Amino acid sequence: MNQPRKTYLLENYSLVPDEQLLSRSGQPIHLPKKPFQVLTYLVEHRERFVSRAELLDRFWDGKDVYDDALRKCVGAVRKALDDQSDHARFIETRWGVGYRYIGPIEEQVVRDETTITEIEKTRGVRIVVEEEEIQHEPAAVERPGIDFSPAPALSLPAPKRHTKTVALVLITLAVAIGAIGLVSYRRRPAVIAIHPAQIRSVAVLPLRNLSNDPESEYFSDGITENLINTLSRIEGLKVISHGSVFAFKGKEIDPREVREKLGVGALLEGSVLKSGERVRINVRLVSTEDGEVLWASDTYERAIGDIFVVQDKITRSVAAGLRIQLSGEGERRLAKRYTDSVEAYEAYLKGRYFLNKRTPDGIAKAIEYFRRAIEIDPNYALAYAGLADGYDKVYWFIRLPPEEVMPKEREAATRALELDDSLAEAHVALATVYGNGWDLSNAARENERAIEISPGNAESHHNYAYCLVHLDRPDEGIAEIKRARELDPLNVVMNVDVGEVLLYARRYDEAIEALNHAIGMDANRANAHYDLAQAYEQKGMDGEAVEEYLRNEVLDGESQETIAALKAGYAASGLRGFWLKKLEVARERSKRSFTLSIIPARLYARLGDRDRAFDWLEKSYAEHLPTLVDLKVDPMFDDLRSDPRYIDLLRRVGLQA
Repeated sequence: MNQPRKTYLLENYSLVPDEQLLSRSGQPIHLPKKPFQVLTYLVEHRERFVSRAELLDRFWDGKDVYDDALRKCVGAVRKALDDQSDHARFIETRWGVGYRYIGPIEEQVVRDETTITEIEKTRGVRIVVEEEEIQHEPAAVERPGIDFSPAPALSLPAPKRHTKTVALVLITLAVAIGAIGLVSYRRRPAVIAIHPAQIRSVAVLPLRNLSNDPESEYFSDGITENLINTLSRIEGLKVISHGSVFAFKGKEIDPREVREKLGVGALLEGSVLKSGERVRINVRLVSTEDGEVLWASDTYERAIGDIFVVQDKITRSVAAGLRIQLSGEGERRLAKRYTDSVEAYEAYLKGRYFLNKRTPDGIAKAIEYFRRAIEIDPNYALAYAGLADGYDKVYWFIRLPPEEVMPKEREAATRALELDDSLAEAHVALATVYGNGWDLSNAARENERAIEISPGNAESHHNYAYCLVHLDRPDEGIAEIKRARELDPLNVVMNVDVGEVLLYARRYDEAIEALNHAIGMDANRANAHYDLAQAYEQKGMDGEAVEEYLRNEVLDGESQETIAALKAGYAASGLRGFWLKKLEVARERSKRSFTLSIIPARLYARLGDRDRAFDWLEKSYAEHLPTLVDLKVDPMFDDLRSDPRYIDLLRRVGLQA
């Protein structure tokens, strides 16, 4: 009896899924089991991109391999089809999305006219092929023919014509095995691999937003950040911060690359699909040493109201996968919730999403969402901490006068701490308020408390580093800023600030090395070039210094006319001529727009005009500018340090002379 058989014609290739047969112009092409399965799956789902996670879950069961196996698999398919990834004819790769079959195709359904003997010969070959492993397979090549004789080691007789009954049994057995496999796949439970050693470091990679709706990006990013912050509460666990892990967003990654760049033993990755009032989350914990999946979740598909339960399950499972034994206090920290309102939580996530953009429009939207979260839940301490952070960014990024924003920042931070003294973010917010108000001792205390609560909070270590340097404890400050960088190694801001702290500590050679490294990461950071110029100037390297100062001006958006004037000033009388022109530009600008009084103060100090420098410093003091905490460490003020007026100003600001 003839059986219907589906055949795909891919240009001059023929793909027969039921026989696991790929041929070209009638000549069979050897392709191992996994690549054949992947090719067939892509062909059968050619109307869409198929994600890496979907292929890994379907064909590797999501627990024993990683993306490297998939890349080799797709590479074997391309080799068999003589397809080049840079000029793809059959398989298209879209980074961060997946793979799709794009080649010509003609689908045929035919009846098999071969004899039972021929069917069995084909099956005999297929059994051998299925047992091959791709990692032992050389590059796929066309074969002139296939030897249908049995392998000698099996000691099997030559193939004979069998009865239809035997054929039927084989078919029934194959179907049964397939059905068992299907049931096993569909019912696959969460898996935890047995790993011999405890892992003390992890990176939570940005969860993929599967909704194809950019408006839902806040949710996937917010869940990612929540997992980072929650895991950071585990004592002794190094958790990479937001700034570094989001450098991997939307990119194809290899766990070994993550290990190399972030210095972690494991990574957590997955996806989020938010649709109306439902949310679906898939995550897995992967060893960066060998790509082994240490833990893979069931699909968490719940009502949006259960999001807190899902997050709690994930963090506990990750801790178990890392083989971390939690203390009673550790358990309580992981289980802690900051609101029971999903609506308030979503507003908070949107606030964080927009605040991370660091744009005036983004900061304004963030403040609106934090306020909305507080309206929904007036006891939401985390939202108050976010609001305080938002007001702080208003000062630094929008440049509003401090008297307009600092009182609001203080009010929000204080309220956050009143509601929850055990909230690290609240202590960070209050530390920032104290620092902006020149109260460095209390700022240091609050940062220490934040670090005690959440040892893996990079922002706490970063802010504490500056407190320590301003408090004349440079070695401790350097240790803290390096710890912050360790927790956030790909964050350019963190790398620039390592250089700046070294500059303030007067370790110029190390500062130059660190700042050049940061510029290598992102050459468009204006302040990195400015700090590097200062380090060069302190070492008497005037030519190198003015080059970096000019790069800073270009990146800050200065006009070509101004750049030419600064160059002319330097050509006429060296760095002094450069600074004189810079002062002239600052004067003209102050007539048209708000200018921080610290700017002319620094320029006059650099040019040796002490009286005018102190006039402007007194204005900065009267305006209570937060930047006055830099008085002791900013190299621009070095020529003032012996002046009694400077010593008196340090005393009034609260800095020991």
